[in-house]
Amino acid sequence: MLSNLFKYFTYIIFLPFWYLQLLVSRNKKLWVFGAWYGERFSDNSMYLFKHIHENYPDIRAVWITTNEDIFNSNKTLGFETYMKWSLKGLWFCLKAKLVFVTSRKQDVNEFFINGATIVNLWHGSPLKKIGADDKYSQVNGFFYSKIVKNIFPISYEFNYDFVISNASVFTKKMATSFKVDITQVLETGCPRNDVFYETKMDVFNMDILKRFPNSKLVYYLPTFRNSETPKNIFTQPDFNQNFIEDFLRKENIVLINKGHFVESKKGMIIANKDSRIIHLKDSDTSSDINYMLKDADALITDYSSAFFDFLLTERPIIFAAFDLKEYMSQSRELYFEYENAIAGPMAKNWNEILLHLKHIWGDDNNNKLIKEKSELYNKYRDANNSERVINALMAILK
Repeated sequence: MLSNLFKYFTYIIFLPFWYLQLLVSRNKKLWVFGAWYGERFSDNSMYLFKHIHENYPDIRAVWITTNEDIFNSNKTLGFETYMKWSLKGLWFCLKAKLVFVTSRKQDVNEFFINGATIVNLWHGSPLKKIGADDKYSQVNGFFYSKIVKNIFPISYEFNYDFVISNASVFTKKMATSFKVDITQVLETGCPRNDVFYETKMDVFNMDILKRFPNSKLVYYLPTFRNSETPKNIFTQPDFNQNFIEDFLRKENIVLINKGHFVESKKGMIIANKDSRIIHLKDSDTSSDINYMLKDADALITDYSSAFFDFLLTERPIIFAAFDLKEYMSQSRELYFEYENAIAGPMAKNWNEILLHLKHIWGDDNNNKLIKEKSELYNKYRDANNSERVINALMAILK
């Protein structure tokens, strides 16, 4: 309570400086990027940042972070990077014409971007309701929608200049969720999906295949739930580690669990080095999840939008929706009727998961469904999404 009072008191003190920023001349050739509250170098922001760094020498691409490890790593890689509260970090946020985030304005320095063109690239296509469409979110309460909007614009999240969409089926949803006009939604595709057309294998996946030669890599990506403890297939009462390890060994499968960013920081039980079940935290790999996912032979998920991305591989997906009713009533409503939206078989327990893992390979009917859904959810099935974002914004800035 006291921390919130102090935060909003700080906002009030800073308001004159916030509005004075509108007088600052911003540089069209200076673009600032951030992701996940400044804690990560990943997602759509990272892929667009790298594309500009490699292909547009006339654009100064600057990354803003709160993470010293990212700061040091990016410097080593030759990426111009500054800490969020450093003088240079403040200066470049103040001078950049374009600011890109992948979750919210806190990805960069939200205090110094008034007057910039702010683009929310978001972190995937929405299956579950997000932003203003999420009835469980505090953004729909009186305090946020009235008080914060009108008195504390620094922390208000529904005044972006542009957001992006992966396909027309998502465009209206992105507009309503961010409270923007549909003309402010750029139907370009997600920059992070360009990586699915990269042929070089991820180092982590290469190491797994050295340990378990010729094995199938199956990634499990559960979504975040509004609960105190993680809920996923490994917390279910019918999870039997020894039995499942035996199955994976016989079928020559490695099951890699990568939780949502929020949950993966908590970690899980660490299995022995010979285990075919691998639990990953964010700190366990330097790669972005899509770069790892492109090598997977199959995906298991529940309500994660990662399945929209993975459709580009045209490989099998199993939907472990063991708590569908509970999730929709306690965590998040969905934009689509789940059973009609998914592109693969559902599994309500471990027996069904293992059954599908045994028989899903080479299923012609399922392969046809995957192609149909990929065409629906991915307007562009190529490696040019980053380029389309750049072209769209350059046309607007002329």
